[in-house]
Amino acid sequence: MATSTAMKTLLRITYFALVYGFLSAASPAAGESPSAPYFQIVGNSDERPNEQLPLKSSAAKVSIDGTIARVRLTQKYANSGSVPIEAIYVFPASTRAAVHGMTLTTGGRVIAARVKESVKAKAEYETAKTQKKTAALLEEHRPNVFQMSVANLLPGDDIDVEIEWTETIPAVDSTYEFVFPTVVGPRYTGGSAAAKGETWTANPHLRPATPSPATFSLDATLSTTLALAEVTCPSHPVAVDFKAKDRALVKISSKPGEENANRDFILRWKLGNDRVDAGLLLHRGASTNHFLLQIAPPPRVGLDQIPPRDYVIVLDVSGSMAGFPLDTAKDLLRSLVRGLRPDDTFNVVRFASDSGVLSETPLPASAANIELAEQFIDSQTSRGGTELEAALRRSLALPGGENRSRSILLITDGYVSADAETADLIRQNIGAANLFTFGIGTAVNRELLESVARAGGGEPVIVTTAKEAGPAAAKFREMVANPVLAKVQISAEGVTLGSLTPDPHPDVFAVRPLVVTGTWTGEPKGRIIVRGIGGNGAPFEKSIDLAEAAVATGLDHPALPVLWARERVRRLTDGVKRDEESVREITALGLSYSLLTPYTSFLAVDETPRDFNGVAQSVKQPLPLPKGVSEAAVGGASPMVKNASVPEPGSIGLIAFLVVLLALQRQRDAEA
Repeated sequence: MATSTAMKTLLRITYFALVYGFLSAASPAAGESPSAPYFQIVGNSDERPNEQLPLKSSAAKVSIDGTIARVRLTQKYANSGSVPIEAIYVFPASTRAAVHGMTLTTGGRVIAARVKESVKAKAEYETAKTQKKTAALLEEHRPNVFQMSVANLLPGDDIDVEIEWTETIPAVDSTYEFVFPTVVGPRYTGGSAAAKGETWTANPHLRPATPSPATFSLDATLSTTLALAEVTCPSHPVAVDFKAKDRALVKISSKPGEENANRDFILRWKLGNDRVDAGLLLHRGASTNHFLLQIAPPPRVGLDQIPPRDYVIVLDVSGSMAGFPLDTAKDLLRSLVRGLRPDDTFNVVRFASDSGVLSETPLPASAANIELAEQFIDSQTSRGGTELEAALRRSLALPGGENRSRSILLITDGYVSADAETADLIRQNIGAANLFTFGIGTAVNRELLESVARAGGGEPVIVTTAKEAGPAAAKFREMVANPVLAKVQISAEGVTLGSLTPDPHPDVFAVRPLVVTGTWTGEPKGRIIVRGIGGNGAPFEKSIDLAEAAVATGLDHPALPVLWARERVRRLTDGVKRDEESVREITALGLSYSLLTPYTSFLAVDETPRDFNGVAQSVKQPLPLPKGVSEAAVGGASPMVKNASVPEPGSIGLIAFLVVLLALQRQRDAEA
């Protein structure tokens, strides 16, 4: 009887433990979502073997040719613990990265990954994991956030995974900038990630005082088609070794133990040209040859280097622009029209539920017309809806811009839902104009502003507060005021060109170069000719000899075909709705060009099964917090903490359940 009473008591205790354990496992901590980031306290060697830190090092080798960066990132995983594990590591890259290769090195064997449809790759990875094979799976969660999963790391294993990607390098204010992100910051989810089934955001982070045991190194070779003026790195201590006027070696030179992987690595350089210049890279492929042509502005632009300009200013005066946004827009427009030169022309289109135009023909920038424009701008009041598409169609159809650099300047908060359709409208009708966007408001539609600017060959500027308005407006004025080569035309003699992108070609501005990719056939001879309207309206012509370019930079630049395919994927995912047809094309491009995309992943499997008992434990590599980020960013003001040295809450119920089973078995044995 006593035994029965004791057993009932034990069962009650176990029942409550089970309820607590399973509810704890199923429910997040207060203020947390099931997919929220959390802090993890990693066990030391006295408490538990250190299998909680499988990533030992990351080493990046970067080769930069002109405006192309080719990156080889080697991640070294090791299991210094006592049980088999599956390592899961979330890491970043540039939003422009085209990931096109991966290899797995284990036990002296090098296994090349294959690109597969994501669903199939995941299924095959899970099968390999169940079959106790070593496998690596690379997936894309965002264009700049990837996840590496390495299955069945046994104690003592040392495995290398090498990832290769290529990206183009932008230039702002005549400064080129290569950025290598090193850590994914904590993502606030608010439950949205869990609703979408996105679990990658539930990533462990180390507390700020905890150094990351994973080392990071980076070596870069910088080669440009034009002479280098300067090379700087504002993010890390580096050693720069100039090998020639157009070549430099850059290496992180931090002290041992110094944290390098808690912030973006930023490398900047300027070119020493004093006029519009052009450089060429060539690649000879098995079936198709590709080229990249860079038309670069001078670092300092004088008035005599600027061609005549024509502006169409498109102003949003809808109800959402009331107050600070419209006031800021009016100030910007006044400063823009007052800064026009006598030989410039301009027009103003305002829109809300309807649209109106200052003039049916472009106006010369005379004192009288500038005064007329200011009166038109001052008379605008906010009202009605946001018929952006109709206003853009009207602006694109306005006459003017012949023999001039025409820029359409869109000023709006972007509060429309047709983001993709608007970007497509611009892409299909922009012609020889450029479109820049200036977003005003505390929560503008960034997707629309950025995608429309890209479609129009321009750049976006966004201002969210009155304090930012002055500097942002000055930046915008400087950006649009200095075209240096208008109406760009590219032709060839002695060689056939094809598939030019972008086409039509946007103007070259002082703040950024023009980069054109395409194909060529035959031998590397003949010439590519760049023509346009240069300073003071004078004709511009620059000839680049293919044979000379082949000798100077070689014919082996395999990144060029990949970059073309990646730009196509970007167009399909930026500005076009992802219907079934676009998903199929993205998938086909990923499979054909061996690209990581939202629908294709890389999988490498060592077909030799491993000999161990049980199932490998899944371990998420804890990340350092980005430099300067408060720990309050993880889980809010009271971050959830998980200790890798103790069981998860959900396992308490399981342990209790096993205890009860053992007790019941012992009771049966005793009664027998």
